[in-house]
Amino acid sequence: MRQLSKISMVLFTMLLFVVSACKEDNKETSMIEKTPGIVLENMDTSVDPKQDFYNYVNGNWMKTNTIPDDEARWGGFGVLRKSTRADVLEIIKTSKELGTYKEGSDQKKALLIFESELDTIARAEAGVSPIKPALNAIASIQSIEDMQTVSATTLGVSSPFAGIGAGPDLNNSTMNTCWVAPGGLGLQRDYYLEQDEKNKEIRQKYKEHITKMLQYIDYTEEDAKAAADLILELETQLAEPRLDKVARRDIRNMNNPRTLKELQEMAPAISWKKMIDDMGVEKQIDTVMVMQPK
Repeated sequence: MRQLSKISMVLFTMLLFVVSACKEDNKETSMIEKTPGIVLENMDTSVDPKQDFYNYVNGNWMKTNTIPDDEARWGGFGVLRKSTRADVLEIIKTSKELGTYKEGSDQKKALLIFESELDTIARAEAGVSPIKPALNAIASIQSIEDMQTVSATTLGVSSPFAGIGAGPDLNNSTMNTCWVAPGGLGLQRDYYLEQDEKNKEIRQKYKEHITKMLQYIDYTEEDAKAAADLILELETQLAEPRLDKVARRDIRNMNNPRTLKELQEMAPAISWKKMIDDMGVEKQIDTVMVMQPK
């Protein structure tokens, strides 16, 4: 579907200040270059905004833009994303041709990551060996406490059931807070619960995908199928209490501050203080924002 272009076309506003002074009371400021936040050409001013505000704002955009063949949806953010990708590829190409970055620099590391992604032959030869440390750590789990330690300390293993991160506080935008978010799903919530034929087919394809992936790490086909059934069953249980896609659109439903003590009482199976400590968080955390309390 096409998206609201007036919002997504707000790229940035540049302010250029050039101040030169010969004396303290003799300062000159350059002209400020401004980029408009709304592209007026996208509006259809022939439409009465009181009757149809959406087409008043987006009418010409809708008339003059089609969804590209390689996109499922298209809007201002899509345009921005595509142009940004092209810019990044050009930067990488230029950097590679110049070859001026030192070994060990962040720029050189970025180039190496990009080149390794393109080297499909080397990736195929390596197989799963690069993730063996993570697989071994997972295989060593014998308890919930072990699971917490592995998820907090092992590279490549994150948020199997719940994730912790920093983000803006919904009640005070001048500060960040600790967010607790649910994890553990390979699909969006509604795919697990809807009982129409399309979603049943999606779940079946998902199980087939899990079965295939597990065989890459030495599961037999029989064991992989059995594990896929268990995984889907577990993820369905995790999905059921979560907010549906309509409720998730209302940010107010995410505004659930709790003390660490209250969080521990809500979900006693997880040692939340241990999880935070294992992640190496140095700051004392007293309050968290629980995205989905259920």
